[in-house]
Amino acid sequence: MFTPTPMHHVGISLLSEELTQAGLLLARYGYFAPDPLQEEMEHLPHQPQQAYASCFESARSHLQKILDFLEYKPKSAQDIPKRAPTLEQLQALETWLETIWRQCSSRAESSRRLEESLRDTRHLEGLLHSYRSLNLDLGMLRREYRFLNILTGTIPQENSTRLREAIAMIGYTLTEVSRYEGLLHIVIAGLKEKEQNLKTVLKAADFHPFTLPEALSGHPEKVAQQLREQEQKILQEQRRLRLAVQESIEAHGQRLSQAMQTLLAASGFPQFGQSLRSRGGLAYISGWAPARKIGALETLLKQGLQGPVILEHHQPDAREQHRVPSHIHHAAWLQPFTALVRNFGIPRYREIDPTWFFTISFIIMFGMMFGDLGHGAVLFLAPWLWPGKLGRIRSVLVAAGLSSMTFGALYGSVFGYEHLFPALWMPPLSDPALMLEVAFFWGVGFIFLASLLNIRNDLVENRIARAFFDSRGVAGLLLYLSILLGGWQWFDQGSVDIGNRLLFLLSLATVLGYKWSQQRSAFGERLLVVAIEGFETFMNYISNTLSFLRVAAFGLNHVALSIAVFALADMLGNTGYWITVVLGNLFILILEGAIVVIQVLRLEYYEGFSRFFRGDGREFRPMRLSANDLLNTKT
Repeated sequence: MFTPTPMHHVGISLLSEELTQAGLLLARYGYFAPDPLQEEMEHLPHQPQQAYASCFESARSHLQKILDFLEYKPKSAQDIPKRAPTLEQLQALETWLETIWRQCSSRAESSRRLEESLRDTRHLEGLLHSYRSLNLDLGMLRREYRFLNILTGTIPQENSTRLREAIAMIGYTLTEVSRYEGLLHIVIAGLKEKEQNLKTVLKAADFHPFTLPEALSGHPEKVAQQLREQEQKILQEQRRLRLAVQESIEAHGQRLSQAMQTLLAASGFPQFGQSLRSRGGLAYISGWAPARKIGALETLLKQGLQGPVILEHHQPDAREQHRVPSHIHHAAWLQPFTALVRNFGIPRYREIDPTWFFTISFIIMFGMMFGDLGHGAVLFLAPWLWPGKLGRIRSVLVAAGLSSMTFGALYGSVFGYEHLFPALWMPPLSDPALMLEVAFFWGVGFIFLASLLNIRNDLVENRIARAFFDSRGVAGLLLYLSILLGGWQWFDQGSVDIGNRLLFLLSLATVLGYKWSQQRSAFGERLLVVAIEGFETFMNYISNTLSFLRVAAFGLNHVALSIAVFALADMLGNTGYWITVVLGNLFILILEGAIVVIQVLRLEYYEGFSRFFRGDGREFRPMRLSANDLLNTKT
């Protein structure tokens, strides 16, 4: 619940000929994660069944491309075979899939060419639309003449009058063809002997020349008819191609579904990867499995394989600790919180899984910072009213809504109104100093708990000296305690007693001594580094604690925003009042709610996780039979 599941390293010795069936059994079981062998095994030097793996990958690739082209999803209701296919069966399937892919590939190329032709035709129709008003052969606008100069292109509409006047002075004419999105399509004609003067004028008018494609030759109406006929022909060919594709689905759909099931049965073996070695007829598989599943795993292999099987397992030793995958399982409602934890990292094996710590503290801090009965009710109801968009984070919204409602009742606030019912505790603005004090002690407790979790993690990893003497160990915790007690005594009595001074000096000296022992540099550099790290330790405890005052600050800010909304609403009439109140609360709910979430996550990640959660663990990824994995489909 609070740590990853205990794991054992598993070694499986079996006959090489039964590797494919073992792959199917282990993938179907779903609790065995292959572990790449860390050193060469001289008595098992070979990687077996390479032909099987290559044939499987080729067949899988062909099947994926066929299904993508046909846009066909095989039926998954069929049972996966109980026996893995042999190499001969896999080769026969790969040959058939390759034949089907050749047919699909030809049609895919035809489909691509038709799409390009349709796109080009429609592009030409768009160009023709700009020149349909001309009653002439469009090819004339593209030809070279001995004495006549004809140009087509575009200019900004605002330049048309000035350009017309300028070119008229050098003997050219301007014909407007069409207007589109601020541009004017024009045709300019005149004698070639004035061409040099024309270039200067056109440059000043921001003229962009455009040459009509060869396909636009003839009278515009005739060209338009030809393009329409060409488009209809392409669409007809596309309909014929889609019909052929549908016939392929009907003809091969059932066998494609069977092919997927066969490949799923064969997909276990490729998942072994570098965890597999063999020699002659003997093979060895290395991996990890939950300790409580070892017995069932051994029974499964002995019953499912025909030859002898030897399963050896042991608890991970110190050298293997960094390789052990973390197997963490939480209830479905906790998964959104787990995802937020995974954004920071994955716990190491035997390290504290911070999901529960994160979930509880996240919910409490959100409510403290966003306490309002009405706003909390909206958050609570939102995932039920819009299950499609908000269904995935339902548990987060429900928990945050309940927390916000709870603190709203304590604060006596409903949509910013604080006079509808008496507060069970107090309105935040009635005593801001108390709010800040509560936030301060919440931060102290948060940091103490995070430090204790870090000490526990160090002890489990056998880092005894670090657990006791580091700035985040027992010595650092005592230093933090002496700072808190010293601060309290100073403000309450104006002085610090000798006992607390000794505690501060001894704990600080212990931390500095440990840091000194960890340095291997020259004396001067060592002294400087230790002094800086000691000062950083002292300041971090103070700044991290004060950082939690934002919990109270945002609680007060929530009330202040509501007051601002009501102050603005009071300046308006009755209708304007309610419109302002509704929109103001919507603004608070969305914008401030998002900001509060960000601030809570910041406190969790930087003030909590950074103290005890390393997050560099390996996720437990067991072998499995998955159509999504087989076809590289995103879930």
